[in-house]
Amino acid sequence: MSSPNKRRLLPSPSIAIAVLALIVAMGGTATALSGKFSVKRDDIALKAVSTNQLAGQAVTSGKIKDGQVGSYKLRLNGTATALNESSTTSTVPVDLGGPSVSVKVPEGAMIAIQAEAAIRTTGNNTGRVYLTEPTLAPTPTKVLGSGATADFQTKYSVPGTAASGADDGVASKVRAGWIVMPSTAGTKTFSLRYDTTGGTAIFKDRRLTVTVIR
Repeated sequence: MSSPNKRRLLPSPSIAIAVLALIVAMGGTATALSGKFSVKRDDIALKAVSTNQLAGQAVTSGKIKDGQVGSYKLRLNGTATALNESSTTSTVPVDLGGPSVSVKVPEGAMIAIQAEAAIRTTGNNTGRVYLTEPTLAPTPTKVLGSGATADFQTKYSVPGTAASGADDGVASKVRAGWIVMPSTAGTKTFSLRYDTTGGTAIFKDRRLTVTVIR
């Protein structure tokens, strides 16, 4: 004959049913996915995939909805300035502290560039500004020039050839234009360089703007 103490060790029918229901419920949520390429939209919890889970270059620019990521984040354009005065007596292009602009160029894109600078020289000489980029323009190309004046003369770059005088730029901002060139894909860093035909050339208020055309 069972003692009262032993009967109290047995679970009641209601507890037994509750435990059984819990086991069934847990088993129902542990269904394994069938295999490769079997993950569906409903299998991933909201916000379960973060930046750390994405492989490098996993999301291309074509998959990004327009307006969701600003161009400043994609580095499709940039502007840099060097406002202080810098001078040189060099007759070959030298770096006077930029400005420099880096952009990320996607496959098949082109690049548009605009430069400006205030220039003054001593003697009967010309101060010159050049554009350079290590892979696209390794040899500095003249884009601005100004002869001797009592005051600084601001020049703006324009498209065209040296034969047409376009490499001296224009003094009117409304006549300025973009220099457009093809580009390979990758990060490109454009910079300005400076020299003089003689004497001393002084430069200030230098600005370089680069934008990617897709």
